[in-house]
Amino acid sequence: MVRNYPVRKVSSAPSTGRLFYEFLMKNIKIPASATHNIWCAGMNDQLKSPNDSPFRGIIPTGQTLELISLFGRPFENATNYRFTGEESFVLVSDLSEKSREQLGIPAKSRDKDKVYNINFKPYEDLQHLTKVSNELAALSVPKSISSYLAGVKSNVNYSERDVLNLLTVSFENLNSPEMMHILHGNHLAWAALSYIRENGNVEGDILAEFHGQNPSDFYTKDLGTILPAMFFALASLGKNPITFYKKLDVEIYGAKDSAEYMTKYMLV
Repeated sequence: MVRNYPVRKVSSAPSTGRLFYEFLMKNIKIPASATHNIWCAGMNDQLKSPNDSPFRGIIPTGQTLELISLFGRPFENATNYRFTGEESFVLVSDLSEKSREQLGIPAKSRDKDKVYNINFKPYEDLQHLTKVSNELAALSVPKSISSYLAGVKSNVNYSERDVLNLLTVSFENLNSPEMMHILHGNHLAWAALSYIRENGNVEGDILAEFHGQNPSDFYTKDLGTILPAMFFALASLGKNPITFYKKLDVEIYGAKDSAEYMTKYMLV
């Protein structure tokens, strides 16, 4: 059986969910890059309004600018700093008064606002670990769907309708076993990456039990990382992500933008 996604209507035929699983796995870069693309679009808008925003784009490799600090870490004296292109960001507070005038930084800008950001580039040009972090969250969603339906529910021939039902319950009850399963799958992916990055250090959120030892905002932040993949899945199954965004009974930063972004993957 061949299914081309997106579809207008989900199928209840056995094993169609496995076809959908393969589709999601082969397209993880779509939800993985969504948040970045939304952010870049917003920063592009800021670039068009230099009198309203201090943002000036990508790190200006090879250029020199007078700084009093870098990443918020102060120098002993103002320094003519030559950018290598490896800097992560430059804050308004890093700039000397001379540099602020030179760049035309608006007086209303906050010290913590970023003037330059290394991530202001196409998704494919991001640093490897940055992309991996995004793609792990997207990958964890179809893996969790398969794990819950085929593993927990012992329905190895789950259908597209089964997938849609799981997603629907997850949005309607954020503390449901279905949503907790998806969140925990995402957490395991993040913990594995963090463990590797920290050379085997298990302190902090890795050490804490996922269930019961974290504040509520911990789960909310985790939810924010998987919503793009969930919205993409819904759009591919013919459901409007905005309808499901409205089911959320907690504020998730960027969720509305993500839902709106994914509507372009629905059949017109």
